[in-house]
Amino acid sequence: MEFLNRYWFQMILLAQNAHAQSGFLLAADSDVRGESSRCEPEVLSVERIALESLVHHCESLPHDLPLEEVHCLFRERAMDFFALVREGRVTGLCSRTRVGFLLGSRFGFALNSRSPAHTAQVAHPLVFTIQTPLRPMLDQALGRPTEEFHEDVVLVDVAHQLVGLIPVQALARLQTRLVGEQLTALRDQHENARRQNLELFQANQALRQAQGLYRGLFESNAVGVALLDLQGAVQTHNRRLVELLGRGPAETGSFSLADLVAEREQTAFRQMLRNHERSAPAVGTREFNLELGDRGRRLFHFSTDWIRETGQICACIEDRTEQRAVERHLQREEKQLLLDTLVGGIAHELNNKLTPVLGFSQLLEMEASERGRAYVGYICKSVQEAAGIIRQLLQLSKPASGQPELVNLAKLVDEAVTMLKFQLREARVALHTLAPPAPVTVFADPAQLKQIVMNLVINALHATAHRPEPRLRLQVSRRDGWGRLEVADNGCGIAPELLERIFDPFFTTKGPDQGTGLGLSISYSLIQQQGGKITVSSQPDEGACFTVSLPLAASDAVSPLPVAAPPGPEDGPERGPGRRVLLVEDEEVVREFLQEALRAGLGCRVDAVADAAEALRHAARETYALVISDVRMPGMNGPEFYRRLCELRPEFANRFVFITGHAGEASLGELLARTSVPLLAKPFTVQRLRQVCGPILAATGVGVLGP
Repeated sequence: MEFLNRYWFQMILLAQNAHAQSGFLLAADSDVRGESSRCEPEVLSVERIALESLVHHCESLPHDLPLEEVHCLFRERAMDFFALVREGRVTGLCSRTRVGFLLGSRFGFALNSRSPAHTAQVAHPLVFTIQTPLRPMLDQALGRPTEEFHEDVVLVDVAHQLVGLIPVQALARLQTRLVGEQLTALRDQHENARRQNLELFQANQALRQAQGLYRGLFESNAVGVALLDLQGAVQTHNRRLVELLGRGPAETGSFSLADLVAEREQTAFRQMLRNHERSAPAVGTREFNLELGDRGRRLFHFSTDWIRETGQICACIEDRTEQRAVERHLQREEKQLLLDTLVGGIAHELNNKLTPVLGFSQLLEMEASERGRAYVGYICKSVQEAAGIIRQLLQLSKPASGQPELVNLAKLVDEAVTMLKFQLREARVALHTLAPPAPVTVFADPAQLKQIVMNLVINALHATAHRPEPRLRLQVSRRDGWGRLEVADNGCGIAPELLERIFDPFFTTKGPDQGTGLGLSISYSLIQQQGGKITVSSQPDEGACFTVSLPLAASDAVSPLPVAAPPGPEDGPERGPGRRVLLVEDEEVVREFLQEALRAGLGCRVDAVADAAEALRHAARETYALVISDVRMPGMNGPEFYRRLCELRPEFANRFVFITGHAGEASLGELLARTSVPLLAKPFTVQRLRQVCGPILAATGVGVLGP
C-alpha cells in the first residue's frame, strides 16, 4: 500500500511537468512501442518488451572529466543525465542538477570547475543489465524516494558496458500500461470465472435433474433393472427386481444373478455376459430359467446392454412364466380347434364309409350260409371296433362332453390306457392294471374322467423318464362307498415342501418345454366337479401315488346294452303295404344301403336324393311317412333343410330323423339338440335303424303305397 501511494504521488509530479517534457514523453512512448505501434491490430504484452527499446540515449562521460567540461556538455546536449564510465565500464550517473549545484554557488565555479565528473554523480544510481526482468526493475525504479524518482535508469550489458539510459517517464508509462493489462486480465479472469461458475451451476443443475430422472426411471421401472459385473454379480438394482426374485428384507445384500440361473443354462448366461465386454453388441435378449427357492423355477426374459463408461452390464428382467404359459395355452387351444376340425372331418368320412360296410354285411347275413354268417360276424365286429376308436378320438378332441352317467371305472381306465398305448410303449414302462371282478360304478362325466386318468398317467410317465426300470400301477377298487383309482409310479418323487403346491395352477418342477403346471390343477378341478377328491403321497426318489376317489353309484353296476339279434324276414313293424320315405344323403354308397335297408327291413318305398334342394321339391309334391336326412351336406345342411321343410310342410316336423357321421361345429350340435329330432349316429346297424324309424312309421297312417 505504501508503494502504491508513493507511486501515484510521483505520477502527479510527472503530470505537472507534462508540458515541459512533452517532446521527451512522445519520444519515450515511441521508443516503448517501437515498431509494434505500426503493426496494429496486434498488441504486444508489456512484459514481452525488450529493455533496449526503452533506452532514451546512450551518451556517456569519462568519470574523471572536469566539471567545467561536463557543464558545457549538459548545455549543448540538453540532457539531464550522463552515464559515467571508466575503461568502458559504467561507474555511475552524472546529474545536471548536481553539476549546477556544485558550480552555481558563490565561489563554486572557482572551487569545483576542475573537479572530476564523478563528484557530481547521484548518490544511489540504478544500474540494470539487459537480462534483468522488467517487473523487478519497475518496482525499484518507481519505488525510489521523491528526490531520486526522476533519475534515469542505467542499462548495461553483461560486461557492464553502457547500453543506454532509460528515462523514468518511459518506465512510468510502461508501468501504467502494465497495470492496465493487469486490470484487463483481472476483468477477463473475473468474466471467465463468472462464466465458468454459470456453466458449473448449469452443469450441476443438469446433473441433479439427470440424477433425479435416473432415480425415477430406475426405481419406478415396471421391470427389474440391475447393473451387473462380468461375473453376473448384482452391483445395484431397483425395488422391482427384489419383488420379481422374491427376496426378503434380509436378502437385499449383494448377490449374483448367475448363481440363480438354472444349472444347465449357466454356461450360456455367463457367455452372454462375456460377449458384451469383447464386442459391445447391440441390446441382447434371451430367456433363462431362475431357481428361486420356495417360488420354484421361473422363466425370465433378459435384455442386456454394455455400459462402456462404467464397464457394467445393464440387465432389464421380466418374469415371463405366466405369459409363456398363457401363450402355450392359446397355442394348445388353436391346436385343439384344429384337432376338433380335423378329427370331426375324419370321423364323418370314416363313419360314412363304415356305415354301408356294416349295413350291407348285415343284409348279406340274412341270405348267407352258416359259414358266410360267421364271416359277416367278423366284418361287423371289426367295423364296430373301428367305430369305437373313432368315438374315442372324438372324446379326445372334445373331452368335456357334458352330462354325467353311470360309468364302469375299470372299463374307462382300460379305454384311457388304450389311447396312451403309443406313449407307454415309447416310455418302455412296465404297466400293471388291477381291478375287481365286479364293476366299480360311479356317476360321472366319462369324457372328463378319461381326461383325468390320462393326465395322471402322462404325469407318471414324465416322473419315470430317467429310471432304468420304470413301473406304473393302475389299481381300481371300492372302499367305504367310494370308487378309488390309484396311479402309482417309481419315479423321482416329490419333495415334501412341494406336496402342498402341486395342484396350484402353473406350478411345475419341469422345464417350460415339458409342462405348464396345468395338468394336475385341471384334474383337481374336474374331480371336484364330480364330487370326488384326489390325494397324493410321495417321498423324494421313491415315486408317487395319486389316489382319485369318486362316490359310488346307487346301483354299483353297469347294465350292458342288449345286443339285438340279426333281423329276420318277419321282423319289423308295419310291413306291406309299405310306406313312402324321403331319403336325403350325399354319399352314394350310404344312400344305396339305406334304400335297401328300408326296403328289405321295413318294407318301405324310398325316394332317395343327393341334396336338400331336390328334397324340398319332392316334399312339395308328395306326402311321406318319414324323412331321413344327413346333417352335413354340401350346400344346404340338414338343420337348415329341416327348418325350411317345416315351413313348407309343418306336418313333417314329427316325421323326421337325422343321420350323421359327426355333427361338426358346436352350433350344429346345439341346433340339433333344440329340434328334438331323433339322431342316428353312423355307423349304425339295421336293428338300430328299425328301432328309431319303426315307431315313426307306425304312428303315421300316411304315405301308404297304392296297389
